[in-house]
Amino acid sequence: MTAGMNPDQIDDPRVSDEARALMTRLARLGPLYGNKVPKAALYLDDLIDAGQLPIFRDGEEGTLVPLAEAAARFGSTGDIRQSLHDLHALGALLVDTDDEHDMALIRMVAKRPEEPGQPWRFQGDPDAVAAMTCMPNRIWEELPLEVAGAVAYLRMCRSRLEKPDPETYGQREGMNGTAHARKLFAAALASGAVDEKGCEACPAGHLCTRTED
Repeated sequence: MTAGMNPDQIDDPRVSDEARALMTRLARLGPLYGNKVPKAALYLDDLIDAGQLPIFRDGEEGTLVPLAEAAARFGSTGDIRQSLHDLHALGALLVDTDDEHDMALIRMVAKRPEEPGQPWRFQGDPDAVAAMTCMPNRIWEELPLEVAGAVAYLRMCRSRLEKPDPETYGQREGMNGTAHARKLFAAALASGAVDEKGCEACPAGHLCTRTED
């Protein structure tokens, strides 16, 4: 769903309040999703407006979590709305729909499919133990979203002993090719966050892979 909008249309009396609210929301969310806002992001934004997040672990039991508690759970000290959308854009949480009860819900992702046809694995799933890469939380508050995403990618490459590929990264949605990817990599490295260490749980000094207990 493209996030473009004409400001003149918002004041047009022929435009319904519902359509006007949707255009305003798309304009606000557009920069977070490369101006192509998925429908799931609209569901997420509605949940944030409601002030409580229905968070489900593996299985069918969920909990309504107030935003302040969710902020602490997700390690956010800044704008919880932006933090949640950042996590969603990166695939760290999945917004699902329950058609039977006509509601949206949130599942925290433990492991994404590596190939088509593989299942998503969610937190609480005993089969979802997977290597994790440590990330300094500050990147989502202090750096532009594109640079923070590049930090995350470079740290994952290092932890997996893989060489970063700007050509492949530049083909991701919202990227503008290899040159753009190289500029983001340079900005990420200049921020110092790629090399940041300090996680006491990690013997490799924050550039490790580990599994959650």
